[in-house]
Amino acid sequence: MIPASFAPMILKLMMPKVTDHLMKVFKLDKVLEYVEKPNEADRIGKQNQEHITMVAGEISGLDDRLKKLEILSKNTNAK
Repeated sequence: MIPASFAPMILKLMMPKVTDHLMKVFKLDKVLEYVEKPNEADRIGKQNQEHITMVAGEISGLDDRLKKLEILSKNTNAK
């Protein structure tokens, strides 16, 4: 029987090997790489965000023009 005082030392020696084995078995290293490194979804998301920002600016400008046209239309109808 192993004394209880050796248990922490044994765990300290075995845990890195056990975790490495689990990472290989469940392919967690690939999952970790996918999560941490930029990938195609990140690039597409960034492009979409830039496009959305550009379109939002254009919509804002068109909204301002529409308000001016409505004001002008009311002024010409009032005469």
